[in-house]
Amino acid sequence: MFARAYVRMRILHVMTEHLSLYETYYVARAYEQIDLFALLNARFTIRSVLYAGSFVHISPSFIFPDVTYIDSDAQAKRFFSHEAPLKAYINARKQYPDAAKITFFTQDYRVLRKELMHAFDLLISQYAGFISEACKPYLKVGGLLLVNNSHGDAGLAALDTDYELVTTVHKRNGAYRLSDTNLGQYFIPKKPLPLSKAYLQKLGKGVAYSKTATLYVFKRVS
Repeated sequence: MFARAYVRMRILHVMTEHLSLYETYYVARAYEQIDLFALLNARFTIRSVLYAGSFVHISPSFIFPDVTYIDSDAQAKRFFSHEAPLKAYINARKQYPDAAKITFFTQDYRVLRKELMHAFDLLISQYAGFISEACKPYLKVGGLLLVNNSHGDAGLAALDTDYELVTTVHKRNGAYRLSDTNLGQYFIPKKPLPLSKAYLQKLGKGVAYSKTATLYVFKRVS
């Protein structure tokens, strides 16, 4: 009996300690984005998701039943290593009937894994570099890329003929919405620039465009 009680106490301690990392970075900063993922799920058919450079941003698992996370960060590795309390937390908050499937790889996302090729309906790129290019082989043709332009990745996707912009994401008063209007007006620089893949990769950040959104959704078309 003492041993079982100790194990329960230990699990509770681990859950509290490690989930506090998620709460600090995402809950406290009002950046869970659960409503954004729910919005995408209502609009598109999405089951399998790859989140490259995810850190501990686990809220996609509240909406999508099968999410793979990739990050080389040591804190993320420790966070995901405690599988039982993590799954308990996700299962308590998930919005689908299936059991949550969570996979984590601790590695540089630029090192490709053959078993994941063409396996995902959605690729998420936020604040982690040029994921649209590095992880494109993981995305099914017809799959979606959700990307912001903090490191220039949305701009890179806009130059890539394998992607087509299908909708934009806007946030106002804390609420997300999708817009399909005037898509051709995005990614036009405010001033003349030698836009190219090499230019954006060397720059390593987003350039100023005349029309912008909070995030962008591209479809892989080839």
